[in-house]
Amino acid sequence: MTALRVLSPLRAGVGATRLAYPHTVIPGVAAGPLSNRGRKVVRVLGARQVAQAVATGRAPTPAVLWLGAEVDVAHAATMIGLAAVERRYRRAALVDAAIATAFALMGAAAARSAPSKPTVMSRLAGWRNRRADQVARHLVPG
Repeated sequence: MTALRVLSPLRAGVGATRLAYPHTVIPGVAAGPLSNRGRKVVRVLGARQVAQAVATGRAPTPAVLWLGAEVDVAHAATMIGLAAVERRYRRAALVDAAIATAFALMGAAAARSAPSKPTVMSRLAGWRNRRADQVARHLVPG
């Protein structure tokens, strides 16, 4: 299984799980039960994952995947920042940073193997790919 085929379904699964079960955490990660605010934050993070999975779609270009990887790197950086300033959330933030880093690495691997011009795509996917190419010219190195 290539990273390209696994990335969007895995991301959608992680996001959907966070949306549906925000109180469920990896044992030993949270300092205690999540507050209502904490559950809302987890749901927002889950919604971002689902939205990114939908935006990436089934036939992304390398530009779409590189931009997604950059979003994941930014997310990992914010979680590392949270871990540095909030002791209570440190472990959960570091685990989330690791997950975001894994998604960034998968996205980069998928971008390297993705065809620059997918053979089958909808009009919406074509529009997405053109916009991603325009944005990537300014944001993606190389």
